[in-house]
Amino acid sequence: MDKRSKVIYVAGPMRGYDNWNYDAFNKHSEALRSKGWTVVNPAELDSNYAKEEKIGPWPTDGVLESDPHSFNPGVNYHHQEFLREVLLRDLTYIARECSAIYMLEGWENSKGAKAEWALAKALSLEIFYQIPLPKNENDAS
Repeated sequence: MDKRSKVIYVAGPMRGYDNWNYDAFNKHSEALRSKGWTVVNPAELDSNYAKEEKIGPWPTDGVLESDPHSFNPGVNYHHQEFLREVLLRDLTYIARECSAIYMLEGWENSKGAKAEWALAKALSLEIFYQIPLPKNENDAS
């Protein structure tokens, strides 16, 4: 069987995390790149889309509320439409480009990450999981 190139999608929770959890997405994307992977990072995709205003429809003021703590597609029409566009974009990347997916800690509590995981599973992609390291008793965090 032919193999696809090493392209990995980073999946994980965003809603409810400060700055949409972009710090974790970016940190792990860089680590994966250092191991030779081509990385599809939704935090980077979101940044590019926001600049180009490719995702819509936008609310009447032209700016999507970008508070990850109040984003709620279950009750807000604009949030739901935005999420439809983002999920379509991300699932299309996984289906067309990726050979693997990397699941960030907490992914199992994210509806979007669970959808991405299910697609990766259906396509028999390699699935890697972030493993939380044990806490050191001297660790202040």
